[in-house]
Amino acid sequence: MSEAEAGQRAGVAGRESGVAAVERTRAVAVFALQMGSVVLCGSLEVIGDARWAGVWPMPALLALLVLTGLAISAPAGIRRRLPSRWLFAAHYASVAVICVAAPRLAHDLVVVWWPGSALPYVLLTAVMTGVSYRSWQAVAAWVGVLGGAFTYGSVMTGDEWWAVLPHVAGMVANAGVAWYVTRILTRNAGDLDRARAEEVLRTAQLSEERERARTARLLHDRILQTLEALVRDGWIADDGVRARVAEESRWLRAYLRGDDGDPEGDVLAVLETVVRQAVGTGLHVEFNAGRLRGSPDRERVPPEIADALAGALREALTNVAKHAGVRHAVVWAESRAGVLTLSVLDHGRGFDPARRPPGLGIARSIVDRATAVGGTATVDSAAGEGTHVTVRVPLPSPV
Repeated sequence: MSEAEAGQRAGVAGRESGVAAVERTRAVAVFALQMGSVVLCGSLEVIGDARWAGVWPMPALLALLVLTGLAISAPAGIRRRLPSRWLFAAHYASVAVICVAAPRLAHDLVVVWWPGSALPYVLLTAVMTGVSYRSWQAVAAWVGVLGGAFTYGSVMTGDEWWAVLPHVAGMVANAGVAWYVTRILTRNAGDLDRARAEEVLRTAQLSEERERARTARLLHDRILQTLEALVRDGWIADDGVRARVAEESRWLRAYLRGDDGDPEGDVLAVLETVVRQAVGTGLHVEFNAGRLRGSPDRERVPPEIADALAGALREALTNVAKHAGVRHAVVWAESRAGVLTLSVLDHGRGFDPARRPPGLGIARSIVDRATAVGGTATVDSAAGEGTHVTVRVPLPSPV
């Protein structure tokens, strides 16, 4: 695994840790609110001398309320994890049902204690909706249900509906503030996690760049210098071995410059591949592509043009090896004013263009390839004067 990949994994792990921390905070808040609600409900019932014990089915409804509350509190308090949204829905629905059923089932008892004992519990439940749901639509829906149920219970006990509006407004405000604060905490945690992940990735990339620079210095100062000395100073007598070492040294120098891209996606890499293949056959090729290497046009050469140039270059170098009578060629490539130019020059025996010998493949493999991509190709040669092949292809206009 590279250091950059390690940094990315560390960033993802950091983000997961931050999200988990926010979820734990929400779970603790839900646990505190729920336990507070259960204690409040229980204490009011004890103070009221178990007044609901004989009003059926109020004991069953209260038992359902306590059970759903405990089911929410258990994972939130022990495992620091929010339970299912359906469990929250069941609990909130039981609160609303009790607010509607209590005035009908035990109207006289409700008149005594409503809304003093019901309001705190409903308020805490409204706050819990803001903490437990991420969607404001869900929070608004449940606050509407709770507010409507509480208003109905108040009206059934003799209160005017408009007198309940301040209490409902308090539910809306408390739930909204709880939802907004939770959302801000979640967003800030995500921003911090992303910043930490980016910093870890930058550190890993810097370390990788330093390691590559160190490796490049070692390769350049030791191995590359040795390979080029073997070729330059004539220490290798065998022409094939010397050509192979020269090819590898040129590849290594290109790699150290950073020109190790995908041959299928970069015209310069395509041409260098053809040159290396020719060198592998024993041909000495001097490749000059400085004006193409730094040109912005290099990134917008379509694959079909790169393939055509590669085919033309391969055919031209093959002709040098087979027919020129020399083992040296000069390849020059540049891009200027939106035109890509490739030339191959040798100082071999040449030929008379008017009496072109068969088998050179110039018309089919060079001229036709250039014409197929909207370019032109010229071949200048004379007997005993060498051969100069030039291919020019205009590039598509940038979008």
